[in-house]
Amino acid sequence: MAEIGIIEKFKAAHGSNLHEHNFKAEVVLEGKIDLETGFVAGVDHYQLISDVKKITEELADKNLKEMLSALGFKTSGNESIAILFINKLKEKYPIKFVRVWETEERYATVFANEI
Repeated sequence: MAEIGIIEKFKAAHGSNLHEHNFKAEVVLEGKIDLETGFVAGVDHYQLISDVKKITEELADKNLKEMLSALGFKTSGNESIAILFINKLKEKYPIKFVRVWETEERYATVFANEI
């Protein structure tokens, strides 16, 4: 088994007292190595990068409180943002977890098998 990951950054506002952060989203996949290719089986790395960037572009410079509320989330916290990533990627990739950093000191990790 192996883990591979990608980190993308985006700036957005969230919270009950609306404030902005430079977020960092870390998406980690887990899977078996394909011995012929040497990569995690069934994962197109370039497509993964593109798909994660697409999500961060959707979130960038947005009011996450409004955006996530419209999607049925109760909060705009890091956990909700991580769940959004998992929901958008889980059908296509073997997601292990998504970690969303709102500062260098604060993050939330959500494991895909819990969603």
